[in-house]
Amino acid sequence: MDWIIFGVIIVWLGIVSWFDIRKSEIPNSAWVIIPIILAGAYRVWQGGWALVLLTALVVVVSERERISNLFQMDEIGRIITWLPLLFLGLFFAVQLSPITALAIIGFWVAWELKCWGGADAVSAITICLVWPGWVFILGVLVSHLMVVMGMGVYSMIREGKIRLHRLPGLPILLASVLLLRIGLFFSN
Repeated sequence: MDWIIFGVIIVWLGIVSWFDIRKSEIPNSAWVIIPIILAGAYRVWQGGWALVLLTALVVVVSERERISNLFQMDEIGRIITWLPLLFLGLFFAVQLSPITALAIIGFWVAWELKCWGGADAVSAITICLVWPGWVFILGVLVSHLMVVMGMGVYSMIREGKIRLHRLPGLPILLASVLLLRIGLFFSN
């Protein structure tokens, strides 16, 4: 079953990575909404309802401005209004899987601070729901570190100085998942 899930995730990430490389965006939000719903259902089935609750709260808080406009209530659009619910969701999720809960919050914060695109963050959160724990987070960190170092060396050789590069995040996330699977394969 795990290899089937892995295959589905690789195909999905491959498709959205292709979109990300071509146009720096995905053509439709359904490419990330449907997988996060399916991953949430899978995590609830596996007994991780607290992580799904935190994810649902993060998604709702991310859409706070739209909700505020819909109900015409300015207070709903402020993040401070949602902090108690976020802390409550984090409280429950940390008891189940602290690393995953903090990663979900971290990916969301990166999205809110515009360091990551929405599809990148939602995809990373989706994968966190499928494979909670430190191994995926380590894979994300290692793959991003490898890309940053590689691009730094490239710019040092090419331009004589190190500079930051803007790269599509979904292909790096795909590499992280592949790194995760390879790491798990060799560790077992």
